[in-house]
Order: sequence, then structure tokens, then C-alpha cells
Amino acid sequence: MIYEDYARSINVPYTSLYILSLITRTENCTQKTICEKTFLPRQTVNTIITGFYKKRWVTLEEMPEDRRSKVIHLTKAGKEFADQVIPQIWKAELQAMEKLTPEQRKALLEGIRIYRKAFQSAMLPNGKE
Repeated sequence: MIYEDYARSINVPYTSLYILSLITRTENCTQKTICEKTFLPRQTVNTIITGFYKKRWVTLEEMPEDRRSKVIHLTKAGKEFADQVIPQIWKAELQAMEKLTPEQRKALLEGIRIYRKAFQSAMLPNGKE
């Protein structure tokens, strides 16, 4: 809910903000990469990337080894927008973590590790990863 509220406050749909953040962190990012990392449908990702293209936030460059795939590059305008909104998220996450004591941080990370293991067991009962 917090990420969605932030996205709404900057007039960007949450999914678009999520994809923009992913593009900034992923080398040779393609729509296929985004789909694989987010589990979003191809059509949704394509619609968002098309919107970014129309806003002139991204350019698309054909990959030499597969001309059907295009690497997504932020334009100067796209990078400027991303640089205004994405670091705010990271800063807030860091500030929130810094408010925890070392013991609370350790407990949080241990809880996440236990949850991940339990979730993995529930999703993959035969022990496959």
C-alpha cells in the first residue's frame, strides 16, 4: 500500500513506477526481462513501455542476436524523471531500516528467511527449487 500511495502522489500508476525502477537497475533490460522478473503479462508490460516511449522516457534498440527483442534505454528525460522519484523510495526504505535497532533488523531478516523457506515448501512441496 505504501508504494502504491507514493506512486499515486506522483501521478504514476504503481506498475509503471515498478517497471521504471526495474529499468534503472537492469542492464540490457527488455520487455521479456521485465515479464520474467515481475510476472506481469506481456500485454501489460508492452502497454507501459509504449506509454514511456510516447512520453519520450525510453528508446528501444534492436538486439543484434534477436531483432524481435529490443533493449530499453532511458532517455535524458526518462532518466531525469527516474532520478527524481526512484531515489525517494530507496531513501525511505533506508531511513525506515535505520530506525530499527540492530536486534530488530536481525529479527526482521531472520523472519523473512523463515517465511521464504516456509513459502517455498508450501509452493514446492517436493523440495524442488
